[in-house]
Amino acid sequence: MATTNNKNLTEWTWKVFTVVLGVLILPLAGWVWNMNVSVAQLQNDLGDVEETIAFLEQKVEEAERNSRAIISIEKDIEYMRGTLDRIEMLITE
Repeated sequence: MATTNNKNLTEWTWKVFTVVLGVLILPLAGWVWNMNVSVAQLQNDLGDVEETIAFLEQKVEEAERNSRAIISIEKDIEYMRGTLDRIEMLITE
C-alpha cells in the first residue's frame, strides 16, 4: 500500500508540475510571439521612416539651392536697378 501511495503521489506531483508548466509557458510563448510581431512592425515602420527622411533631406537640399538662386537673382535685379538709375541720371543731365 505504501508503494501505491508513493506511486500515486509521484503521478500527482508530475501532473501538477506539468499543469504548472503549461500555465506558465503558454502565456510566455504568446507574449514572445506578440513581442516578435511588434518588433517586426517597428522594423518595417523604421524602414518607411528612413525612406521618408531621405526624401525630405533631398527636398531640403533642393529648396536650399532654389533659395540661393533666388538670392542671386535678387542681387542681379538690385545691380540692374542701380545701373538703370545711373543711366537715367546720365540721360537726364
